[in-house]
Amino acid sequence: MRSTSEPSFGQERIWLLEQLLPDTVMHHLTMAYEIRGPLDPAVLSRAAEAVVERHAQLRTTFHERDGRPFVTVHDSAPPVLRVVPVASLDQWEGRAEEERAVRFDLSELPLMRITLYPIGDDHHVLLIVLHHILTDGAGMGVLLDELSDAYAGLHDGGRWQPADLPTTYQQHVAQERTAATDGSWTKDLAYWRERLHDAPAVFTMPGAAPRPSRPTLSAHAAQASLTDADVTALQEFARRHRVSPAMVLSAAWVATLSRHCGDRDILVGTSVSGRDRAELRGLIGLFMNVVTLRVQAPAGTSFADLVTRVRDETLTAMVHRRPPFAAVVAELGRERSLAYNPVYQILFNNASRSTQAFAGVPELTSRRLPLASAALQTDLELVVAPEADQRTLLNLEASADIYEEATAALLLEHMVNLLRHGMAAPDTPVDQLSLVTEEQHRDLLRLCAPPRTPLPDVGSALELMLASIDKNPDAPAVHSGSRRFTYAELGRHAGQLAERLAREGVTRGDVVAVHLDRSVEALLAILASWQLGAAYLPVDPTYPRRRVEFILRDARAQVIVSGPGTAPDTFAALGTRVVVVDEVDGDAADGPPLTVSAGGDGEDPAYVIYTSGSTGQPKGVNVPHRAVVNFLTSMAERPGLTHDDVMLALTSPSFDISVLELLLPLMVGARIALASTEDARDPQRLLDLVTNERVTVMQATPVTWDAVLALAPAHLRLRLALCGGEALTRPLANRLCAVASQVWNMYGPTETTVWSLIAPVRPGPDDEVVPIGRPIRNTSAWVLNSDGGVLPAGVVGELHLGGSGLALGYRGRPGLTDQRFVAGPPETGTERLYRTGDLVRLRLDGDFEFLGRADSQVKIRGHRIEVDEIASLLRRHPRVRDAVVVARDDGAGNRQLVAYVVPAGLSAPTAQTNESR
Repeated sequence: MRSTSEPSFGQERIWLLEQLLPDTVMHHLTMAYEIRGPLDPAVLSRAAEAVVERHAQLRTTFHERDGRPFVTVHDSAPPVLRVVPVASLDQWEGRAEEERAVRFDLSELPLMRITLYPIGDDHHVLLIVLHHILTDGAGMGVLLDELSDAYAGLHDGGRWQPADLPTTYQQHVAQERTAATDGSWTKDLAYWRERLHDAPAVFTMPGAAPRPSRPTLSAHAAQASLTDADVTALQEFARRHRVSPAMVLSAAWVATLSRHCGDRDILVGTSVSGRDRAELRGLIGLFMNVVTLRVQAPAGTSFADLVTRVRDETLTAMVHRRPPFAAVVAELGRERSLAYNPVYQILFNNASRSTQAFAGVPELTSRRLPLASAALQTDLELVVAPEADQRTLLNLEASADIYEEATAALLLEHMVNLLRHGMAAPDTPVDQLSLVTEEQHRDLLRLCAPPRTPLPDVGSALELMLASIDKNPDAPAVHSGSRRFTYAELGRHAGQLAERLAREGVTRGDVVAVHLDRSVEALLAILASWQLGAAYLPVDPTYPRRRVEFILRDARAQVIVSGPGTAPDTFAALGTRVVVVDEVDGDAADGPPLTVSAGGDGEDPAYVIYTSGSTGQPKGVNVPHRAVVNFLTSMAERPGLTHDDVMLALTSPSFDISVLELLLPLMVGARIALASTEDARDPQRLLDLVTNERVTVMQATPVTWDAVLALAPAHLRLRLALCGGEALTRPLANRLCAVASQVWNMYGPTETTVWSLIAPVRPGPDDEVVPIGRPIRNTSAWVLNSDGGVLPAGVVGELHLGGSGLALGYRGRPGLTDQRFVAGPPETGTERLYRTGDLVRLRLDGDFEFLGRADSQVKIRGHRIEVDEIASLLRRHPRVRDAVVVARDDGAGNRQLVAYVVPAGLSAPTAQTNESR
């Protein structure tokens, strides 16, 4: 005989997931015990059969009719115990993993397997694997208790005569189905609809990997233990604040997650037994439910206040716990996805104390063996497990699909530290609770702010060049096509140009616009400007005329240095004097030597470079000589450049990485191989130039490197390859390592002078992230949260940079300067820091890792672009009502800007979009 009926809501949800993920073992519940003593397998088998006969759930299968599941309860079931001898406990672990991975067919009995592994006559391991659709964690405890009781009763020929069960699981299901239709849950569902209607749909932590559409459900596991002192403090804190210890731990968990993700609105699922009535407590069945705690902690919330919020949220949720989670999800109407659990993706469970197997059998002793879950059902699952010796274990599993292996251990470590600090100082705002120990904090400060070293005693960067000219007057300085210049010739030409600029009125503090592409003449203009104490302003001749005019007006350039190909009326509207420089020869006549103007100071501007601006207008960054001196002297040490090197200069002077290519070789006595505009645009010509000029050092953006390496001959070898401007992928890094003895990844915004963090690169797996490295000399790098607090290693925040490389600010923009150049927190000594807008984290190995932007800025071929600037300009057009600009990959690894425009006059913004490339 057999009977059929409907499944419970919980069973129906599990059945549906099994259909969508047919290969999953995520619903396998397991427990294992090591047993010492004379265990009788035959008696154990009869005990298991008795328990199966007593509980209908263990004789249940699941089937489909018209796309919906139904349940069949069988009168009998096949034996569930197998005996599999093993040689050792180590061998059992491998067998157990295999056993746990064997899937159940929900339409066939049994849906439980009990395996006994004899290791010796008095040494066994018992493994129970059961499908979650039959029962829950509490039911597993009932199963073990009854299996133990039955064994004790049947041992030595006795009988097991338990009391009759007061009800059945199918009667519970019938009551649940009735409640779903008679309005019993109306108030409860209304509560959940109101409480969760505007809650975040998906929990995300910066730096997590994109979610796969079909998760693997594999997990990284970590474990931490609260000390006796911790447990005592926890119990006392809970008593004093009239909460349970679990509520305090839940609050610490929420606070840790909030600190890591930067969100103050956290959803956490927590399990409730569902066995509210006494007659249900001895049943094997799926009663467990999950309620969602929505914990909101505004800025300034103290740890004590957070604990109170968690208590109130928990108690209110428990009042409305009756509807099954599946019914709440249906009520919310949330979009379903296999990629993540609906409503919550974080689980907090307070486990009951471990049950001891065969406690009623005097000659047997047992201990529970730890087992990781077969598969993770949420992104993060924390289980608090009190142990028999009064310890409390914290077991955390993190989805391997989206989190790195170290994440679970790091989260637990931070949670324990935050808990200790919160209990010791409960009135402290959560945002200020320490995630690390005092020793770890000291180590963090040393990584973020390495010891400073003295700068060269010079008033300007020009003095570094002059020292090299004096030391190497006849050495080759620059090769540009067929033209050759020694250091002495370069100095005399620069001195001659400085005289011409002086006659045009250029003095200290002025700005000289260099309207030239990469060329010897552009380099001369830079040196000549510095001789007079002026800053140079690179203006790319290929820029649109309106942008050029804006930059020249905004910078208030005293003189414009331009080439002979410039049209006479190009700058007529500006009223600015123009100095036209013809192509000079290396064989210079006797001219005035290059000198340094009197009264120069390291804080004088060395150059002004305009970058994209989110307001629709470019902004000029004022970089002082102090910053240039620090940058060049640091680069001369690491990655290092010597007088024997030949460095390729292929970057436009309007891009600040040209500072390294044009000036670092001159400082150390090396030679510059200057690429023409045509060379820079053609990868094959670049390769020919590298070969013909015997280039040893090359710097480029990832896009340029990719194009060059695609054509590179097998014999191409460089001493040093530098890559920056955009994120360096591991595959490209590995290709660079194949052609260069040294490869360095470089990172830095214009506002902190070219490169601020650098990292040596070695070959590695293609899925490995290439870090952006550590600070260069006299540079500090801090990961701060939105409130300006210092974040420890592993936590994602906004990178702030300080030190000698810091720019003076934005020219003529004091308000914007104050927004981006800010006072650091106390740990920094309140030094001035630049907010980069880049999301990073400090890795445990001391390197920084770039994770993306905190705003709308993007980089295309190494150039920094504020997409809001472009959108702002598009909106000014009379035929455009609105515009959005994004960076998009074209499918071949090339990023391009795409503008989506809403034409003026449309009634609805979504009616039409025009794509412009």
